[in-house]
Amino acid sequence: MSRKMLQVPMATLVLLSLSLLQIADVAAVADAAATAATAATTSTTTTTTGIDASLKNAKLIEGKVLPDLAILQRVNQEDEKWQQVYRFIDDGFPVLELYGYKPKSDLPYTLIVPKIDVRSIEKPRLKEFMLEHVVPGKIFDSYSAVANGNGNSNSKEEEESFGNGNGHKIVFRKLEKSHNNVWLLNGQQILHKLRINENLMAIAIDGYLGDRKSPYSKRNIQETNNRYNDPQPLEQPNITNAHAKVEPVIKESKASPLMSFLANMKTGTKVFQHFLSKSNLTRIMDDNAYTVLIPSDNAFQRWHPIDWGFYPFSVPEFTESVLRNHFLPMQRPLRLADVRNMDEVVVPTMGGEDVVFHGQPTPTVNNVSIMSDYNLSNGNQVFIISEVLFVTEAVVSKLHQMHKDKETPPLLAFPWFGAQFLSHSFLALERDPRFTQITRYLNSAEIAPHISGANYTFFVPEDRAFEKLGFDKLSDEVMASQRGVKMLLNHFVKGRLYNRDLRDNEVFETIGGGHIKITRNPGSNYTSVNNAQITESEVFVYNLGTMYYLDDILYAHMLRDFVTKSTKTRSNRHGSDSGGGSRSTSRPSDVEIVPNEFEGEHNGGDYAIHGDDEDFEDEIITPKALPVQIYELPK
Repeated sequence: MSRKMLQVPMATLVLLSLSLLQIADVAAVADAAATAATAATTSTTTTTTGIDASLKNAKLIEGKVLPDLAILQRVNQEDEKWQQVYRFIDDGFPVLELYGYKPKSDLPYTLIVPKIDVRSIEKPRLKEFMLEHVVPGKIFDSYSAVANGNGNSNSKEEEESFGNGNGHKIVFRKLEKSHNNVWLLNGQQILHKLRINENLMAIAIDGYLGDRKSPYSKRNIQETNNRYNDPQPLEQPNITNAHAKVEPVIKESKASPLMSFLANMKTGTKVFQHFLSKSNLTRIMDDNAYTVLIPSDNAFQRWHPIDWGFYPFSVPEFTESVLRNHFLPMQRPLRLADVRNMDEVVVPTMGGEDVVFHGQPTPTVNNVSIMSDYNLSNGNQVFIISEVLFVTEAVVSKLHQMHKDKETPPLLAFPWFGAQFLSHSFLALERDPRFTQITRYLNSAEIAPHISGANYTFFVPEDRAFEKLGFDKLSDEVMASQRGVKMLLNHFVKGRLYNRDLRDNEVFETIGGGHIKITRNPGSNYTSVNNAQITESEVFVYNLGTMYYLDDILYAHMLRDFVTKSTKTRSNRHGSDSGGGSRSTSRPSDVEIVPNEFEGEHNGGDYAIHGDDEDFEDEIITPKALPVQIYELPK
């Protein structure tokens, strides 16, 4: 996921179009909202609870609840709007978890996504910043009805008075004289909203919420004369805007004590250091007291396949959860001398599990030997252990079933050494009685040069698809012809497509230069690719690519003429024809194996995949996600 700092403009295009009168109106509304927010802050921070009891979600705020993200499906990951939401969750929620905030299932929740990188917030105020942008117990799905014609609120949302995690009231306002339906949330313009799931809504704002007089990061959020208080990007002299890179303020000049310790360890902990550096833990662990259990490199190596297979730590989510269960937040870090003097002590991990220390006969944690111990410069404690905790054969086996797309394959020298995806797909299909025709087709047509390497999606027709069209009677020569190769290549897409990528009306370009359109009926499992229905989805070919099984052939019109033209019967592997007679080596004069329009494309044995022919006159070759309105599917 991209981690670039968001660049916030001085004003949006919408607000630039407002007249002076409208700007004055915005200023009045924003100043009023800021005054209200400041007043709310003053009133709610004078008591120990800090929460206004009149807020409808006051108990949820005091209960420190978070939305349940365990089943969050990461869709549209290439969309910047969705990436902004995911970054807000990934960078900010671990901080709240450290302060005792727990997920609660079936809880309505609204995220107010600021237009600022969470990593740029100074650590002492990161918790406050996050709470300012979360609203437990409410989904604001109808804020467009918040104000009446006079701009005064009369909706249920306003009457119920919901607050954010800091207890500050959430107020929506519509610009009365705006021609573009501009809305403000606590004085900040609403850019868009995204419904994440039935219990979770995200509203993106053009700025951030909180006290303007005390910015969260003095080095990144600068007070300006801009009435909308947009956070400003860091200025870097002598660097053009096109090449400027804004480093997040969270990256301190000094390395953390734990990372410094790991960097100075020449051997033994490099795998843990590698995984930790890619996790979300590095930015929050040094502000807290903890004991960390570091498995040795040999402990991780135990789970690594010798030549090929499944490595559980290739799954980032699993690796992150394992790391969390090796951090023990404690008021006073546990020393090895303490462990030796105790019969048994149970300590909860950051990930929610419990570890059990025993001091006799030798110090262990969960019956795993403690090999050595170190005191960090900030007083925290490190124990080097001989095994990775909470990782068992059963856990890895279950994880493997869920992530077969990450399994590494054995290297094949046949059928096509330079085409590993094609080779493994062929061997898998050859073992399945449903695919005798497509394996014959793959064996006849020379397509390996076009499907070299890995990272492909293969839409595979079953035998019944060939039989209902009479294609099972076609000779190997027809399959291997220029037109046959082109038809086969129209079943391949460059790039690995998961089931989540097959969205309704999505269109992809095939290796053969055609198009495939996805159709999905809402509320059903029916998914079609052009004229064919998917009968089995996400058949993973190791980490090389994916297959989808179809009940029909794509671009079948390209060979349909040969079903009636050809008078030959296909030969078997022993050289005799299927009728039992001797095979003729001469070609009858009335049989046209290679169409005339393809004869000019065959030069030196190379296939001209994108040659001009009548089958593709009306098609426009475009990259992925072609708009449906500008092309026609083959008939």
